Amino acid sequence: MNERLRRYLDSVFSPYEDLKQIQELKEELLYDLQEKLSDLKKEGYDDEAAYLLTIESIGEISELIESINSQTVQLQQKVGMDFSKSNLENSDFKSTSVHDGQFNYSNLKGSDFSYSDLTNSSFKCSSLDQVNFTGANLSGAQIVKSSARKAIFTDCIFENTTFKYSDFTGVSFDNLTFNGVVFDYAGLRKTTFRNAVFNNVSFKTDVKKTIFDGATMDKLTYALLKSYKADLSNVTVR
Repeated sequence: MNERLRRYLDSVFSPYEDLKQIQELKEELLYDLQEKLSDLKKEGYDDEAAYLLTIESIGEISELIESINSQTVQLQQKVGMDFSKSNLENSDFKSTSVHDGQFNYSNLKGSDFSYSDLTNSSFKCSSLDQVNFTGANLSGAQIVKSSARKAIFTDCIFENTTFKYSDFTGVSFDNLTFNGVVFDYAGLRKTTFRNAVFNNVSFKTDVKKTIFDGATMDKLTYALLKSYKADLSNVTVR
C-alpha cells in the first residue's frame, strides 16, 4: 500500500519534479499519508477502503502546487539581483535566470548553478571552489580575482566571458567553445582545454603547464599562446 501511495504521488507531482520545493512537499505529504493509511487500517478498514479514504483526504492539492511553482518561476527570473558579500556556501541556484546578477565578495563554495542563465553576471573576489556550472550560460559574465578550483564547467556557454586574475588550477574546460573570452593573468596550472575551440581568446598568463591537446583555434589565439610558451604540439590552427 505504501508503494501504491508513492506511485500515486509520483503521477500527481511528475510535472514539477525539477523544483526542490515541490520535491520536499511531496516527501512530507507521503509521510503524512502513510501515517493516515496505517491509522485507518488499525480502525478496521480493509486495504482498498483505507487507500481510497487516504487519497480522498488529500483534497485539491493542484492549487498549492501551482502556487509554489509560480513563486519559484518568479524568483528564477529576477534580473540584477545583488547577492554580494553573502555566505551562500552550498546554495541551490539550479536552473535560475539571473541576468546582471551580482555575486561579488561572496562565499559560493559548493553551490549549484547548473543550467542557469548567468548572462552578464559578476563574480568578483568570490569563492567558487567546487561550484557546479554544468550547462550554465556565462555569456558576458565576469569571474575576476576569484578562486574556482574543482569547479565544474561542463557544457557551459562562453561568449565574451572574462576570467581575469582568477584561479582555475586543475579545472577541466574540455570540449568547450570559447568566443571572445579573456583568461588574462588567470591561474591555469594543469588546467585542461582538450578538444576545445577558441575564437579570439586572450591568454596573457602562464600557460606552460596548461593542456591544449586536440584544441582548435584561430591564428591570433595561437600566436598569443605561442608567445607565452604554451605546448601547442597537438592543436589545429584555422
